[in-house]
Amino acid sequence: MSMSLLLSGWPENSESRQRMLQSSSSANFPTAYSYQKVRLIFPAYLSNHLLYNFTLFMLYLKEWRCAFCVSVMAVYWMTEVLPLAVTAMLPVVLFPLTGVMTCHEVAQQFINDTNFLFIGGLIMAAAVEKCNLHERVALSVLKMVGSEPKWIMLGFMIVTALLSMFISNTATTAMMVPIGQSVVDQLITSYNSHAQNRLRLSTALVLCVCVAANIGGTGMLTGTPSNLVMVGQLPELFGDVETSLNYMTWFLFAFPLMCFCLAGAWCILTIFFLRGAPGKDAHVTEIMQKRYDDLPRISYAEKSVMFCFIVLLSLWMFRKPGFFKGFGELLPKESYTDSTSAMLVAVFLFILPSERPVLLNYRAREEMSKESHLMDWSTMQKNFPWNVVFLLGGGFALASGVKESGLSVMVGRTLATFNELPSWVMQVLTMVIVMATTNICSNTVTATIFVPIVATMATEMERHPFTLMLPTTLACSFAFVLPVGTPPNAIVFGSGMVKVSDMVIVGIVVSVMCLTLTVLYMNTVAHVFLPLSEFPTWAQPSNSSMMV
Repeated sequence: MSMSLLLSGWPENSESRQRMLQSSSSANFPTAYSYQKVRLIFPAYLSNHLLYNFTLFMLYLKEWRCAFCVSVMAVYWMTEVLPLAVTAMLPVVLFPLTGVMTCHEVAQQFINDTNFLFIGGLIMAAAVEKCNLHERVALSVLKMVGSEPKWIMLGFMIVTALLSMFISNTATTAMMVPIGQSVVDQLITSYNSHAQNRLRLSTALVLCVCVAANIGGTGMLTGTPSNLVMVGQLPELFGDVETSLNYMTWFLFAFPLMCFCLAGAWCILTIFFLRGAPGKDAHVTEIMQKRYDDLPRISYAEKSVMFCFIVLLSLWMFRKPGFFKGFGELLPKESYTDSTSAMLVAVFLFILPSERPVLLNYRAREEMSKESHLMDWSTMQKNFPWNVVFLLGGGFALASGVKESGLSVMVGRTLATFNELPSWVMQVLTMVIVMATTNICSNTVTATIFVPIVATMATEMERHPFTLMLPTTLACSFAFVLPVGTPPNAIVFGSGMVKVSDMVIVGIVVSVMCLTLTVLYMNTVAHVFLPLSEFPTWAQPSNSSMMV
């Protein structure tokens, strides 16, 4: 909503903004003051109420003390009375006070292997954005798709999905929306006598960006934080075991499903908005070609970042590919992980120069100090989402507390009463609940809450944990219905070209399509890449660390 306010008349002048804030605050002081009291007092009252019920009457049950902590954090996350990252730090306070875990044990969860994988991937993405390589890639594809509206929309969706597999969904959307708006300005000239058609076209070409960004994040392990939440919680739930899920197997499993969902979303958007659209428009092709031609010649920095990017992907995919021995077999067991590759390339980004070096050339110390690099700390401080790092850490701490307290086992045994239901029914039920939650709550928070629950539920039913964990994790990214569901949705809504009703109606249809395709995929194609039909030994109670 803040984006829509900014684009719909929020004063650019700081003095005007200050006067507006002062007048509004003085006119509505009682309302604002009461609202702040509700934000602060209600969660505290609820916390006391939960404390009275859980920790006072069941003082000796560690599981209920942990349930109290989880409940408080869930309420704080959903109401956002505190910033999400600040709420994620509460385990450092709550778990030691309630005796669930020591402060030392909780703090270890905030900077672990998975968090460094996320940090390394984000540094790589920031370097791509710094040299503007992502815009060159986007325009290269768009100028080749032609000028017919439905193919332009497909080109936008493909580019957005591919970019969001590797860089932030939010950054991808923020880059693609202005490009889409410039294309819309040209295309609507073909609709001079059809105002309704002009509106539908502009809505389609902007709405498709956030849909593709959300879907594209599922295609790679590092595409969205919710994927990393699942992978990061596996050691906490089952111990340090070989689960066959790594960067390569995730790509082989998730990329085909991402393509199916993307194609389905394109068909839905075409049916909703592009019926009766005009044919080719040569002016659109000229616009794309002109924007591409206006780009400067590919720089040394872009070439270097592209090389580092290819090296990083190769290291991730060939460390332990699964269908042949990777280079990880040559190293001590479990000593080298995907996080090592990510941080190795990240360090080189800070070392390699952004301009072609001149060898055997004497330079003064002052000149050397001004040398720029592919990545620098000021850029990282400006663009790096530290809040997500703390959010991931808080999720891992929460999962560890749920395991250590025995709460996961208790919840799993309670939910195991549904063990007579077929797997596909359980997948539908869990995905519906998760998709409803993720539209009003952060994707990362949703994954943090639900992944441990479904993992324990599957284990108690003696089914492969991935049969429920994977669809639950993917469902966390399927937030298409509300503008507040994800930052890409908010950016698209803030453009002023999409109505809430359009986003809700199309979002519900796309959500149902993604749910249907995911359940069908999990029970057919997914078995080719992962052994989902058998209950693994690492998940059995005698071997699993979920048993306390």
